[in-house]
This record gives sequence, structure tokens and C-alpha cells, in this order.
Amino acid sequence: MEYLQLILKKAISLGATDVHLAPGQLPVYRISRKLFFDESKMPITNTTLAKIVEDFYVEKPSLKKVFETKKQADFSYMYSDHKFRINVSLTKGVPTFSIRIIPNGEIAIKDLGLREIINKMKVINSGLILLTGKVNSGKSTTMNAFIQEVNKEVNKKIVTLEDPIEYEHKSDKSIIIQKEIGEELDVLSYYDGLINLLREDADIAVLGEIRDRRTMDVAIDLAESGGLVIGTLHTRSCGETVERILSMYNPADQMSIKNAVSSVLKMVVSQKLIVNLKGELQMVPEVMVVNNTIAAQIRQEKFSVSDIEDTIHTLREIGCRSFETSFAELYVEGLVDMDIIKSQVDPSRIEAIKGLIINLGANVN
Repeated sequence: MEYLQLILKKAISLGATDVHLAPGQLPVYRISRKLFFDESKMPITNTTLAKIVEDFYVEKPSLKKVFETKKQADFSYMYSDHKFRINVSLTKGVPTFSIRIIPNGEIAIKDLGLREIINKMKVINSGLILLTGKVNSGKSTTMNAFIQEVNKEVNKKIVTLEDPIEYEHKSDKSIIIQKEIGEELDVLSYYDGLINLLREDADIAVLGEIRDRRTMDVAIDLAESGGLVIGTLHTRSCGETVERILSMYNPADQMSIKNAVSSVLKMVVSQKLIVNLKGELQMVPEVMVVNNTIAAQIRQEKFSVSDIEDTIHTLREIGCRSFETSFAELYVEGLVDMDIIKSQVDPSRIEAIKGLIINLGANVN
């Protein structure tokens, strides 16, 4: 374990977000979305990687059964007052590691540009809020920033279901109960945890991920019962998120699920995480606050992602925000250029962004 700890210590000192270990390769650190190879010039051997796994078996006895059965595992690890989320899998029969460094201390909401979004989330007391985006788009950070701020300000019971637990929260004004998914941990699955939540008198239920229809069914039931449910999905936009939910259900169930979703869904935040012109990570949000207009669009016989996107663009006064608006404002602030925008946005939306930039009083280069 000493070898791994030296790598983790170096990752912390470099300000890395991730570490990757693979057989025959140098350790790799991800810093501001770019990959940097270790300067040691000493590739990692198969024996070293196998030894790291064996060391973890000693610390986490349940890991051996999971890894040998599924040939992959996710778990958390503490070292030097830092927490790490570790995924181990196999390549050509040899272990390979992807390690995420969980930031220490309080989440800097202002620095990350999350204040406006968190404030919008805090006024919602019941229903369903979804945080979406591809892998490594900052969904967990937004989710935990919300928990952090509610905990400071409001008297609530918050129960989280996570796989694994990343940020650890200490109860302040709220009581926070964090449960980790796993056969030998706190709860077997998100579904089982949600079923039990119906009996736990939780004001806010936070799900690390909504993975299937069964989990979505219980999340909707919990939201309909008067609680607030916050979950994440791996979708790229607010409209696509609704489409993904509806696609979980059979055609015969479409009308009933559309009615349910239009009733309980209160807000969707879709996130992109980019590197801005300062070389810093920048969160770019799309926000959909569900009002009567959007609820009616969800209930339409033929659901349209593009209709939802157009409506988001026109409903800024109620808190909606399109990706186009977010990118246009970042351009005016000098944080992105057109090359960055074109790499992140569908080509059909570029002209709309240029129009917004001009309306904001800036020139388009």
C-alpha cells in the first residue's frame, strides 16, 4: 500500500482530480482535464497492481468477493485526511485503477458558480429534482453542495443513498444520514434503500444515481408522498432527461408516467464541466424549472426534446437557463472563446449563441 500512498500524496500536491494506474504504464494524473504522465519513468508492473488489490482485501474483506465475482468494484478509501473514490477493473486479466480525489473541506459554492442553482433548489420543498450530465460533469459536487447549504440553514432530515459515499457531512441544523450501497454495507441497492425511505420520515432523499425503472418508480412515489427527492442521471440535457425517464416505461404506460412526471418533476439541472480560458474547471449549466407550460409539453402525446429546449430558452424570468445563455455569458466575461463553445455545443445552436452575445453588447470573433 506504500507505493499507492506515495502516488496519492503526489496527486494531492499536484492538485489532480483523478489518478489512473494501468499495467506497463506510468501513473497518470488528470489536472484541469488534461492527462500528465508521472516523471518517474518507472512503469507499473502487473505484480505491483496485484499487490495493491491484495492490500485492499486486507482493509476491506468484502471487496474480494465483489471483485472476483463481478471483475470490477467501486469503493472509497481514506489516506492523509483525504478521501478517494476508487474503481478497480481488469485489463487482460490485470487490475487497473481509476481513482477520484474527493476535495477536502467545505465546497466553495461561489467559486464553482453554484450559488444561483443552489438557491433555486432550496426553495423547492417537495417533488423531484434531477441533476444530470455525463460522467465527471460535477453532478456529485452540486448534490453535496446542496446538502451542505441546507444543513447550515434548515431543520430537515436528509437521507442519502450513495455508491460509494464521497463527501461526508456532519449534522448541523439538519440531521444527515448517509447510506452506502453494497452487499456487506448499509443497503443492497438504491431500490431497497428507497423502499425503506418510505418508512424513515425523511424530508429530503438524495440518490447517487437513478439507474432503472424500479428505482424511478419509488422515487416518484416518494416525491408524490410529499418528500423532496434529488437524484442524478447520465443525460446530456434537460429535455433528454425527460425523454430518458419516459423511455424506461412501456408504450402502454406512457400516458400515466407522463402525468406522474409532469406532476412531481420540479427542476432539472444539466451540467457540462469544461476548462475555461484561465485553465480552470468551469461549470456550465442548463436549468429547467418546471412550470405549467413545460408540464404540458411533458404530457404531450408525442414528446419533443427540441420543444423543451426552445421553452427553456424563453422562460428565463422563472429561473430557466439554456446552455446557449450560459455559454454566451461566459464568452462576454472572457472565460470561453468560440472554439471552446463549438467543441461543446451542437452546431445548430451556434448562431443562437452568437445572437445572444451580440445582444449582451459584445462582438463575436
